[in-house]
Amino acid sequence: MNIGQMQTRSRALGRHITFSFSLPDPQEAGPPPYPALLQLHGATDDHSAWITRSKLAVYLDNKPLIAIMPDGGLSLWGNRGPRERYEDFLMEDLLPTCSALCPVRPGPWAIGGLSMGGFGALRLGLKYPHRFASIWAHSSFIPDRPALRERFPDMTAEELDHFDIYAIAAEAVKAPTRPRLSLDCGTEDFLIEHNRAFHDHLQKLNYPHEYAEHPGAHTWEYWDEHVQQAIPQHLEVLGVTAQASDELSA
Repeated sequence: MNIGQMQTRSRALGRHITFSFSLPDPQEAGPPPYPALLQLHGATDDHSAWITRSKLAVYLDNKPLIAIMPDGGLSLWGNRGPRERYEDFLMEDLLPTCSALCPVRPGPWAIGGLSMGGFGALRLGLKYPHRFASIWAHSSFIPDRPALRERFPDMTAEELDHFDIYAIAAEAVKAPTRPRLSLDCGTEDFLIEHNRAFHDHLQKLNYPHEYAEHPGAHTWEYWDEHVQQAIPQHLEVLGVTAQASDELSA
C-alpha cells in the first residue's frame, strides 16, 4: 500500500487543493489499472482524516482499489457562489486529474463519506449515477429543503435547488442505472433522525437501498468500525469481491 498527498490546481475553485490518496502495491493487489473510491470527510476534518483517524488504509491493504480523499472545507461538497464550486472541482477537475495521474481503471467509481461527507456521497452518487456505481454514507447530515433553508438562510433559490437531496433522489429513481446505495447511522448519533427520514423517503420512492442502525454516536470509533462494511460492497460492485482481492495477495 502506498499513501501520499498531492496538490492539484482547480479551475473551478481558482486555487490549489490538497488531496490524500492510497494506491495498491501491484505485487500485493495484482496488476493495474484499479477501480477507484472517492472518500469524503466531514465538516470538522480535512483530506487527511480518513488516513490519520481511521484504519482505512489498513482495511484497503492488498485490495485492488485506489482511494482518493480530497479536502472539502465546509463546502457541503457542492457549489456555492462563483468561487466555492466544490462539486465542479470534484467532477471536472479532481476525477479527471486522478484518472490521468493514477492507474485508475476506466468506468464508474465508488463514493463514500461521513457526516457532511455522507451527504456529499449521497447527493453526488445519486446525481451522477453514470459516474458512481456504489455509494455508502455513514452518519450523514441529510437536510430536507426546509431544514436547508433554516440552517443556511443566505442560500439562494438556485443553491437550495442544488443541495436539495430529496429532489435529487426523486430524479434518481428515473435514471436507467442506479448505484448500489447503503447508509448507516449510530443510534446515539445526533443525526439519526436525518438518516431515518431519508431512509423513509427512499422507501416511498421505491429506490433500492440498504439502511442500518448500530450502537454508537458521531465518533471516529463508529466510522472506523463501519467503513469496514463499505469496502466489500464497493469491491463487489466494481467487479472485485473482497475474497478475490485477498486471494491476489495469497
